[in-house]
Amino acid sequence: MKILCEVQVVNRSTQANKTPRAVKSTLAIGYKQSARDANGNTKKELEMVLFSGQNKTGNRYKVKDNIHAVHTKFVLDGKATIGFLQPPDNLLIKCDPIQLKGFLQTLKLGMDGKDAINLRLNIAAATAIPQKAQPQVRMVISKRSEYPIKGFPRTLKSLTINNSQLVKLSFEICTLRNLTKLDVSGNKLTKIPMELGRLALTSLHLGSNLLGEQNDWCWLRGTKLSQSLGELDLSGNGLTYFPPPLVKFQALVSLNLNNNLLSRLPFAIRRLHALRKLYVCSNKLESLPSAVEDLRIDLLDVWGNCFKEFNADAAQQMSQQKVASNSPQPLWLLAARAVDKHKLPLPAGSVPAVLIDLICEAPRCPCGELCYAQRKEDLFQRVVQPKFTSIKNLTYSREHQIYADVVLCGSSCSASVQLKELFRIIFS
Repeated sequence: MKILCEVQVVNRSTQANKTPRAVKSTLAIGYKQSARDANGNTKKELEMVLFSGQNKTGNRYKVKDNIHAVHTKFVLDGKATIGFLQPPDNLLIKCDPIQLKGFLQTLKLGMDGKDAINLRLNIAAATAIPQKAQPQVRMVISKRSEYPIKGFPRTLKSLTINNSQLVKLSFEICTLRNLTKLDVSGNKLTKIPMELGRLALTSLHLGSNLLGEQNDWCWLRGTKLSQSLGELDLSGNGLTYFPPPLVKFQALVSLNLNNNLLSRLPFAIRRLHALRKLYVCSNKLESLPSAVEDLRIDLLDVWGNCFKEFNADAAQQMSQQKVASNSPQPLWLLAARAVDKHKLPLPAGSVPAVLIDLICEAPRCPCGELCYAQRKEDLFQRVVQPKFTSIKNLTYSREHQIYADVVLCGSSCSASVQLKELFRIIFS
């Protein structure tokens, strides 16, 4: 068995680096056949050979009774160390995790004296993997006939499958741990496997599919994906509502929701602190949430929506709303407001997850108070005109003015009083 990897050799006796840094290498393992004895028998010896650009003939290490230690604590990160007794060298290996695990399993089989197909390499005649056979990191598929019959290379970092009538994303793609960019636009996908959430993707393009038919967003709850994804394209999927788990993608920089059927954006969108580009053109938006003012966006594209006029009925209703009763508010809401007001840290495990979600996602009253729409009457649609002071570039149709929805923390708050006075003047 042979693998491509990066190896640094350290001598344990002198603590000197035989190689100043990890270099691209070929690591091979197999049996060496000895000459026949008088009885015609041959003896097999397990050997490991390290090829590098500096040593093309390879350094050979006997394996049987010559292993000092094998450290595999970080094998899932593609790192392992193999130490030999003679010579006292440590091989610090960095490789694709899947290939590295296979190599270590083959080593264990050989040390146990078992035969395996991966050990049938004639180690005496082994050579380095040629430069032209370097791992494939990028693949583009534009038609079904180009789909790989033998599976995808485990070393892929970028995969594009466009306009191939793909109706299902294979589980094999979800196991490509090196993958950072995936583009499957222009297919017929109705559902994404939950396992995709385990990949640390930075760019994901799912445009022009059919994800709005099932609205299954379980894959968005994957921890690795939510922490790494910076660019997401969900355009042209027939979405009727904003995917709820998406508001927790705090590394998201660019979000494309063009050409869908969205009528509203959630107040919880304010949780997307890293968001810089938001595309929601050609939808059915009637208004925007006031939380859009909390975002620091370089580009907001809301062209081609159905923004409605100022909601005079809602404004007049708010101006006539009775003063809220002095009944005590829920303890969880008071706790959330206190944490938010004093900007207390939220270490994991010390605060209930539901409270963290409330603090990060609940609407803010125009007075700045954290609030929660417990009643339908607390939500007032299209009653204020956003200033967009935190948005550098805004693209929208000049035919329609954009109004925002607000949630009030109570009719006795300062913002509520000011709004009511303004509406009183307007309607008097």
